[in-house]
Amino acid sequence: MVSRKICLVLGLIAFLWVELHAQGGNQTCRLLRKFNLTGYVEAKNHSMVIGGLFPIHSRTIPTDDPDGEPVSAMCEGFNFRGFRWMKTMIHTIKEINERNDILPNHTLGYQIFDTCHSISKAMETSLAFLTGQEEFQPNFRNSTGKFLVGIIGAGGSSLSVAASRIIGLYYIPEVGYTSSCPILSDKFQFPSYLRVVPSDKIQSEAMVNLIKHFGWVWVGAIAADDDYGKYGVKSFREKMESANLCVAFSETIPKVYSNEKMQNAIKEIKKSTAKVIVLFSTDIDLSPFVLEMVHHNITDRTWIASEAWITSALIAKPEYFPYFGGTIGFAIPKTNIQGLKEFLYDVHPSRDPNDVLTIEFWETAFNCTWPNSSVPYNVDHRVNMTGKEDRLYDMSDQLCTGEERLEDLKNTYLDISQLRITSNVKHAVYAMAYALDRLSRCDMEESERPNKQCSHIPDFEPKELLAYFKKLKFTTHDGRVIQFDLNGDLESGYYDILNWQMDNAGEITFVKVGEYKFEDSKFELVLPKNATFFWNTESSTVLSTESTFYYMDRYRSSLSCCSLEVA
Repeated sequence: MVSRKICLVLGLIAFLWVELHAQGGNQTCRLLRKFNLTGYVEAKNHSMVIGGLFPIHSRTIPTDDPDGEPVSAMCEGFNFRGFRWMKTMIHTIKEINERNDILPNHTLGYQIFDTCHSISKAMETSLAFLTGQEEFQPNFRNSTGKFLVGIIGAGGSSLSVAASRIIGLYYIPEVGYTSSCPILSDKFQFPSYLRVVPSDKIQSEAMVNLIKHFGWVWVGAIAADDDYGKYGVKSFREKMESANLCVAFSETIPKVYSNEKMQNAIKEIKKSTAKVIVLFSTDIDLSPFVLEMVHHNITDRTWIASEAWITSALIAKPEYFPYFGGTIGFAIPKTNIQGLKEFLYDVHPSRDPNDVLTIEFWETAFNCTWPNSSVPYNVDHRVNMTGKEDRLYDMSDQLCTGEERLEDLKNTYLDISQLRITSNVKHAVYAMAYALDRLSRCDMEESERPNKQCSHIPDFEPKELLAYFKKLKFTTHDGRVIQFDLNGDLESGYYDILNWQMDNAGEITFVKVGEYKFEDSKFELVLPKNATFFWNTESSTVLSTESTFYYMDRYRSSLSCCSLEVA
């Protein structure tokens, strides 16, 4: 009897196990929740999709309960500059699709996400590219159902580092347009990352050569508290030490506002005798620091700017000129892009009620609320910015009519006078297209092909496309030659050297005073003798390149950098 009961129990358990296993086999993997992402997609009727990551917003909104369950954050602070970069990618893809000499039998689609200039969003978007936000998709297909062949992005260096650590696991090519952090050259950590912007190792060397040219030997350094700032200043300090020049102090400005950390940096600037300061930061992260400089009325400094903020309209405002006038720095070469102006003007929120980014663009640009829209704009949840009250809600009661004129605007979205990083976006998209074109033609020596076989569109793995970036060389629309070395860096190129001066209309102009050219291990600092500079001194005079500024021979001749350096 006992054995019979045991058999019945075991039989029931076996039946339940088989039944549950059968039911489980029919279940599919489902997402518990979706990321809160915004962007643009155009994939229908296209062979492949290129991903894009751009900082269309400048920050995420802090969660009310930091100890609660993690949530996908909302974003705020509309970034007109990032919106223009994103539009440039779309414009470039449309241009390529209309050409017959690149991918003649294929067209490219796109899926673009807003990173909100935050690492968390960069990681969310990277995961969304790989898995989609819908149900299960075949490997290497995103939520569009098309093959994801590569990604343009992800904006700032910290964002690219975060995104590439995920994307690189699958060897999906990622071409950067503004990330210059030296660590991205490490192919062990970032095997699929390439870029059309020079590494900060080159920029740091350029800064040191400029400092040597003017005879400055006692220089301060400030970095944003992220990969871009820290690695940039690290490389700069190493180059300074090699040149037997001195770093007077090295401070960081917080990425998430901290009054204590900000005041430490301000205090160091005030007490230091160094009047020349190198500053590695993006314009978004630099903005609170600029407000502090104004608040403390710190003038009489010469700033050496990195390429991320030298031409930023967010910083180059007339009211900041007493504090940052005379800034000198290195910029990506300026160019013109045919047809881009008309494309940028071809935007209106009435075309798609679900296009929340265009609606927010319109609302923010004209300070009006689009009818029947719940899209927030002009909100700021940051705390304690330079002792000022928080501006949490500044939406207008005035409704948008749709008749507002883009021609009346004056913002960075429509400003095509300084197309520098914008030009790099175009170059990055073309690099991806030319690599795909080489793959479609099997344009590679047999010994260099993965598995010795030709790849075919769209049936190929991302790693196969990566091989076609090697020895890729093409000429851009503005005559520049793009060629990558083994680390995915540019083999040659140049920076414009710019100086901030005030024009007769009271506006800041970026005056080109020279160039810094590089090719392999060679460089050339070109400063014409007839160039003029404005220095932010008490006299505010304009000096020629033959003049030297802050030349401190006593430090050069009698003291070592080690004895002068302040941690």
